[in-house]
Amino acid sequence: MTSENQHRLLKRQLKKFDIEPQDLEKYNKFFSAVNEAYKTFDEDVIHLENVLELSSKELFVANKFLKEESVVKSREALMLSEKLDRVMDNVTDIIFEMDSEGNFTYLNSAWSKYGEESADESIGKNYMEFADRIKYFDSNILDKISNRDFDSFKTFYSRTTKEGMLLWWEMSVKLIRDKNGQLEGAIGSLVDVTALKEIQNELINANKAKGRFLSTMSHEIRTPLNAVIAISNILLMHDPKDSQLKNLHALKFSSKHLLNLVNDILDYNKMISGNLKFAEVPFNLKFTIDGIMNSFSFNAEDKGIKLTSDIKSCVPEGAKGDNTRLSQVLSNLISNAIKFTDEGEVKLTVVCTEKSEKTNRLRFTVEDTGIGISQDKLAYIFERFTQAESDTSLKYGGTGLGLAISRKILNLLGSDIQVESEIGKGTKFWFELDYKKVEKKNLLELDTTTDRSFDLEGTKLLVVDDNEMNIMVIQQFFQKWNVAYDEARNGQEALDKIEQEHYDLVLMDLRMPVMDGYTAVAELRKKGGRYASIPIIALSASVSSDVIEKVTQAGMDDYLCKPFDPVDLYNKILYNAAKSKMILPVSKQ
Repeated sequence: MTSENQHRLLKRQLKKFDIEPQDLEKYNKFFSAVNEAYKTFDEDVIHLENVLELSSKELFVANKFLKEESVVKSREALMLSEKLDRVMDNVTDIIFEMDSEGNFTYLNSAWSKYGEESADESIGKNYMEFADRIKYFDSNILDKISNRDFDSFKTFYSRTTKEGMLLWWEMSVKLIRDKNGQLEGAIGSLVDVTALKEIQNELINANKAKGRFLSTMSHEIRTPLNAVIAISNILLMHDPKDSQLKNLHALKFSSKHLLNLVNDILDYNKMISGNLKFAEVPFNLKFTIDGIMNSFSFNAEDKGIKLTSDIKSCVPEGAKGDNTRLSQVLSNLISNAIKFTDEGEVKLTVVCTEKSEKTNRLRFTVEDTGIGISQDKLAYIFERFTQAESDTSLKYGGTGLGLAISRKILNLLGSDIQVESEIGKGTKFWFELDYKKVEKKNLLELDTTTDRSFDLEGTKLLVVDDNEMNIMVIQQFFQKWNVAYDEARNGQEALDKIEQEHYDLVLMDLRMPVMDGYTAVAELRKKGGRYASIPIIALSASVSSDVIEKVTQAGMDDYLCKPFDPVDLYNKILYNAAKSKMILPVSKQ
């Protein structure tokens, strides 16, 4: 190894330690290896410097790019934030965010509608500082918010501004939790629903006005109808001549037909408003069927068609349910069958299809040999104010409400009406209903029919009514039944008479001058003693569900709608008067 080939660092070491040439030769191999190592190290350092220089340049470029990208993203984020703020500030609903303690952390500018403070002034304050402004606030909801025992909820409340304006709000709140379920806060909204609430109140008031109108019209129409139907019944009770009988039956049928039209309209209104209610009382099924068939017998005879009923032996004598609604459905079906049948027969069949420990399922079928209904029209006959053919109402009459009401009643009772028909051969309607069983020992009080006449001699009644015609009609029935009675023309007069005389029962009209029936009964019940237990039957030409509910709340025992069937009046007197004395039905020979 010559000195020209020696690395500078090796030369420096050799010179430092003054190594002789002969020694250098001696360790030439060793020093050659050291020399090569120094050269390799230099090469590595140069390579590393080159790499660092290149990486530094790349890092610089990347850093510059990241700085520029960061500026762009920050600008975009700021623009997005500003845009979001503009959107939130233009939202008319209040948007809020709260921390886990209920302190507001965000409020949009719509918050200023809620009170005097701005959003900035209210942020950081607790929601409870604003709760005292709320009226009609559900305290349970307030507790729920305080206890945080919900995931989300929605509620309505109102508050009055300092100007005295009543505002209604819909509040929605949703809790925010972390992945471990720990509460972080809540978000929600307050929506001003004052306009909607005002519309809702207007609709409620309109419905009330409609209800009052229908109630008034019902009373005004039913009052003269009561007289017409009652007088026709009275005339039929006095053995009319054969020459008079047809006219009296026609009068009775026409007045009942008019009453059915009024009932259909009122009932349909109650159905669509959700106010139709169903009774659950024991009744004699056989007598109900007989009564329905008897009421249509003259009409069928007049058309020269046969009207029959077939109650199978499996059908129980008594049942518990809504007798009135069953009669309404069957009457609609039989009336239609007779109307659209010019020859042949109309038949009602009742059969028990299923029995359980407490109930019987009965199938009612009405068949006729009438004009029939085409298959393409069957889907439309149950629609309100609709009949199978456009000229049907002109030829046969009717409103087209009967089937619609019948189906609606059955639907509300958990059933439906089925139909089969063929043009020129007739139609068959059927439906099934479940009725609770009635023990035979409870059937005695139901054992009354239009075929029997019972004596109520020994019964003392008070009739309270300001309508002369109503009094005259009831007088006729009471004379037939040997009922002793007194009259009162208003509630105050009734109270005076009841204090002076003992009555087994009171028939109380509701709408009277001086003192109405509700007030009179309420005052009577307050007295206690015998006044609290005397049976009172309300008489009214109104069929409003509100009226029936008020009758019960006032403390009356029963309700009879005018115009009433004489048998219904008799049965209610018999049943209710038995509460104050025992009345035994005695067949009058």
